[in-house]
Amino acid sequence: MREEDLDPLAKATKYYNIVRRLSFPSSGEILVEIILTATVGCGVSFLLATLTIVDFVSGCLIGIIAFALPSILTEAALSKLVLGNDPLFYLRRCLALSLVLNCVWILFLLAGGALSRVVPGFPQKSFLLGMACAYSLRAFAIFSISECSFERRFAAVVAQPLACTTSALILLRLPPAETALLLTVAATVSPILLYPLLTIIERRGKKTIGISLITLFRALLAVFLDMRNEHLEKRLEELGSVEKIGISVLMFKSMASSRTKAVIVVSDFHPGPFLNVGSSLLPMLIQNMVESETGATGMIPHGVSGHERNIVSQSENQKVVEQVKRLLVNGQRAATASTMIRASTGSAGATCQSFGKYAMVTLTISPKDMEDVPQEVSLALQGELLAFEHLALIDSHNCIDKLKPITAQDSSDLITSGRNAIQKAAREEQQGFKVGASKAKLTEFTLDQGIGPCGLSVIVIDVGGSLSAYVTVDGNNMRPGLRDRTLEMIGQIGIPRAEVMTTDNHMVSGRVSTRLGYHPVGEAIDEKLLLSRVETAVKAALDDLEDSEAEWNSGDLSVKTLGRESFERLTELIRDMSKLVAYWLPVMVLIPVLLAMAVLR
Repeated sequence: MREEDLDPLAKATKYYNIVRRLSFPSSGEILVEIILTATVGCGVSFLLATLTIVDFVSGCLIGIIAFALPSILTEAALSKLVLGNDPLFYLRRCLALSLVLNCVWILFLLAGGALSRVVPGFPQKSFLLGMACAYSLRAFAIFSISECSFERRFAAVVAQPLACTTSALILLRLPPAETALLLTVAATVSPILLYPLLTIIERRGKKTIGISLITLFRALLAVFLDMRNEHLEKRLEELGSVEKIGISVLMFKSMASSRTKAVIVVSDFHPGPFLNVGSSLLPMLIQNMVESETGATGMIPHGVSGHERNIVSQSENQKVVEQVKRLLVNGQRAATASTMIRASTGSAGATCQSFGKYAMVTLTISPKDMEDVPQEVSLALQGELLAFEHLALIDSHNCIDKLKPITAQDSSDLITSGRNAIQKAAREEQQGFKVGASKAKLTEFTLDQGIGPCGLSVIVIDVGGSLSAYVTVDGNNMRPGLRDRTLEMIGQIGIPRAEVMTTDNHMVSGRVSTRLGYHPVGEAIDEKLLLSRVETAVKAALDDLEDSEAEWNSGDLSVKTLGRESFERLTELIRDMSKLVAYWLPVMVLIPVLLAMAVLR
C-alpha cells in the first residue's frame, strides 16, 4: 500500500471503530437497565436535592412512572405500529435508544439535584432541559438512520419524550404552558437544525461518489449491527468498476494414487473490505470449494493487491469461485521442482520455488510493519518471467503493529529481492519431489481473536532431501515476531526453509474496536498454543510426504471491484462527513437547551 493510499484507510478505521461500539445487550437486559437507570438515577437526584431517604424512595418511584414504563410501552408500540418495516429500528434497538437517551435526560436531573441549593427550579427545570436535549438527540438518531417516511419518523421522535413528559406532568408539577411550549419548540427546532446537515451530506455524497451517502451509511450500519450485507453490496456495485484479476492454481498429486494432496490458489483480488462484505469471505469460499471438489488441503495465501481490489458483492465472488473451479482441471503437468530459494535486500525478503514452468514467489518485509504490497511491485516482477510461463506472487502479510505504509524504499527492496530469488530459481536444477500436507481448523480461536474459519494449512516439499514448508494462517496479518518464532520452531523440526503467511481474510476486520479494527494473528490468542498447533500440523505434513507431481493452471477474470479512485473518494468522504457530524451535533443539542433555558427563565 502506498503512503497516499494509507491515510484515508487509517483515518476511516477510527470511525468504523465508533460504529463497532454501537452494539447492545439482549432485549431482556436492556429492559432491566432501563428500569434500573431510571429508578436509581431519579432516586439519587432527589437524594442530592433533599438528603432524605423519603425523597430518594419518592424519586425511585417517579423514575419508574415517568421514565421506565412510558419508555418501554411507547417503544413497544412504535416498533410494532410505526417502525415495523424499518430494517434497523426493531424492538431491541428502539429500547436501546430509549435507554441511552434516558441516561442523558437523567444526567440533567442529577446535575439539577446537586445544584439545587444554588440554582432553584429542581426538578422541573432539570427535567425540561433534559427533555430538550434528549429530544434533539432522538431526532438526530431517527431522522438520519430510519428509512421510514417522514411522518413515521416524526411520530417515532415525538412519542417517547411526549409519553415521559405527560407522565411527569403531575408527578413533578411541571408548568403546563411552558411544558407545552417546550415540546412544540423541540418538535420544530430539531428537524430544522437537522435538515441542513442531511442536505449537505446528501449533496456531497452524490457529487463525490454519485450515490446517497445517507443510504450508504444506513447500509453500513446494517452490516456492523446486524451482519446484513446485501444493501451495502448493492451500493458498492454502483460505485465499482470492472477490472481483470489474475488467478493461478497449483495442485500437488500423489504419483502412487493420483490423489490430489494439496492445492494453492493465488489471486490478486483483495479479501476485503470487512466482516461479510464483498470479497472478505472469498478466501473461505475458495478454500471450501477446493477442498470439497478435490478432498485436498487448500491453501489461499494473500496475493499482491490493495483495498482498491476489493470485490464488491457475493455475486461477483461466485464468478471467482467458478473460475477457480474451472482451473482445477486440464492444467499443465510438472514432475520436477527446484528447492526453495531465499533472497534478501535491505528490509525485504523473498522466496521462489519453481515447478516446471511455474514459479511461486513470497514477499515480506517482516519484522518491519507491512500493509498490502503495492501493485507496482507485482508489475515489476511479472517482467522477470525468464524461463517461466507463470509467476504466482504472494504477499506474505505477516507482520504488523501500527498501520504504516510500505515506503518507496521498501517497494524497491521487495522488487530487488523478488528478482534475485526468481533469477536464482531459474538457474536451479529441477528434480523429482515429494509433498506432504495437513490442516487444522483452530476451532479454539474465534473471528474476534483474529482467526478465520479456515484455520491453518501446511504444505511441506522435499526436493532431493532439501525440505521446505509453507504455512498459511487464516487471518489478517500477524503480530510482530510471530513469523520469526514460527520459522525458528519449524527449523528445529528439521525444515530449514519456510515461509509463514496469512490469507488477509477481512472476515476478522471490523468485529472489534481496536487501533487496527481487528486483531492480527497472535495478538489476542495464546501464542504458545498456536505454535503448538503449527508444530503438530508441520509434523503431520512431514509424515504425509510421498512422491508427487504438480499441475498448474492460470487465467484472468473480469469482475467488479471497488477500484482505487472510488476507494479513495469513499474513505475521504466518510472521514469528512464524520467530522461534519461531530461539529454539528453539539449545535443541535445546545440550541434546544438554550431555548429551553430562555423559556424557563
